[in-house]
Amino acid sequence: MVDGPSAVMPALQSLVDATLERIRAAGCDLQAVEVKQAAGGLPRSAIESVCAFANARGGLLLLGLTDGDFRPVDIDAPKLAADLASACADGLAPSIRPEIDIADIEGRPVVVARVEELGHERRPCHVRARGLERGTYLRTHDGDRRLNSYEVHVMVAGRGRPDDDSAVVEESRTDDLDPRLTDALLHRLRETRGPVFADATTEEILHMLGVLAEPRPGSAVRLAGLLALGRYPQRFFPQLGASFVALPTTDGEPLADGTRFLDNRPLDGPIPMIVSGALDAMRRNMRRRSVIVGAGRQDVWDYPLEAVREIVANALMHRDYHPSSHGSQVRIALYPDRFEVSSAGGLHGPNAGRTDVDQLIERGITATRNARLAKLLEDVVIPDTGRPVCENRGSGLRATVAALRRAGLPPPSIDDDIAELRATIRGSPPAGDTPQTGWGTRHAEPAADTGDNPRGEHESRGGRPTTSARSHGTATTPDLSPRERQIVGLLAGGSRSSSEIAQSLGISQQAVLRWLGRMADNGLVRATEPVRRNRRNRWVLAR
Repeated sequence: MVDGPSAVMPALQSLVDATLERIRAAGCDLQAVEVKQAAGGLPRSAIESVCAFANARGGLLLLGLTDGDFRPVDIDAPKLAADLASACADGLAPSIRPEIDIADIEGRPVVVARVEELGHERRPCHVRARGLERGTYLRTHDGDRRLNSYEVHVMVAGRGRPDDDSAVVEESRTDDLDPRLTDALLHRLRETRGPVFADATTEEILHMLGVLAEPRPGSAVRLAGLLALGRYPQRFFPQLGASFVALPTTDGEPLADGTRFLDNRPLDGPIPMIVSGALDAMRRNMRRRSVIVGAGRQDVWDYPLEAVREIVANALMHRDYHPSSHGSQVRIALYPDRFEVSSAGGLHGPNAGRTDVDQLIERGITATRNARLAKLLEDVVIPDTGRPVCENRGSGLRATVAALRRAGLPPPSIDDDIAELRATIRGSPPAGDTPQTGWGTRHAEPAADTGDNPRGEHESRGGRPTTSARSHGTATTPDLSPRERQIVGLLAGGSRSSSEIAQSLGISQQAVLRWLGRMADNGLVRATEPVRRNRRNRWVLAR
């Protein structure tokens, strides 16, 4: 409506009044509110704001207010409203027809447009004159951001179901599949899926599953098949793996001695191997404490492994595999106070932008970006676990939240910025930790019970050394350098070779040997062999 008060005007006027209070209190535009002065007519940027609101969660556009104090200015309200309606209908694709009316602020007219969110099947909205690649905008905090080509692709792909995981990798062959994973998959299918697979040949089954392009030996393999069952998918796609880093500070800044990472390793191979490797890396770097349960003892990790597995597996399964994203790894980062997993592409389809965990659980997974891969991973087993990578029933997030709740941790937070999805589990900073201390590291884990400690008091709290290290006073010794503290934390979990310590710390073996020699001279560590450079030598905390 643009030619006078409408039937909905009272409700819209109330909304404008409430919005004016909010923006004046904030002193700026808001995520769902954009204000423009428009004293000289319809600003060119107004249509960008409508486009940005339509591609996000919707919003309110107010024309006729000053910046800063948001006071009304002189405008030709009827013409401004008509021009806005025309621009939305003719200047945007698809056409947008927001509710437009003239509200009253301090006795003066202000044009207000309430823009609704576009359904995922119609996104993205763009400015016709600039084209899809250069004219698509998204609302971010208090401004309109033009999307880049990749972000536009993700939105367009959200209209339906991409088939990037079905792409045939022409240079691949059946021999590029891992026989152990493939045999385990075939056995599982023949045992559980009835006559469909019972009498079929291996190639026929793999073709039915979408692993092979043709049902014959020597066939090329599809991308989903390589990712789920390949010997080494990174031969064809070097970045389609994951990376794990353990960082020493909560803001990712290096320690005072220049240490950037406490652990830094690539995770290559097929998805089951990457998930297994991520779990191993987390075990090596998380703190663990022992809790007496009845007559026994139970180890409790900083983050429940079930939650870690679900988040990593979901990132690998649901990430974007379009060729334009092949240069991006799944990134797994462990900070002193949180655990983060980031992957290419935001939430897909109707879930895009909906980052409320309770809402996502209630909605379930209504759209799967990689349907062929997800179907495969229902039956591909993580090595040494006997369990499949995923259930593909939309239950992963629910299981994650339940595991975190049992551990006394909050649900994960989800950040979706179209090009990337980040899931974060927040824990508690180690007691007494500060951003520049090495005790925030999570390497320390309980040593095995030995006759030297019949009470089993091996326990790691706040990232500090276990009982054997505390006997030297190292937990409170102010003269320990950050590097020495890292080494103590590593050895608190058991003996290590100098090469293993070097790999974990990301420094040379020669540098590690120099540090170990100094620490041995100070009575902090000892070698298990008389000759320190013996290949069998291990380093342990001195007792």
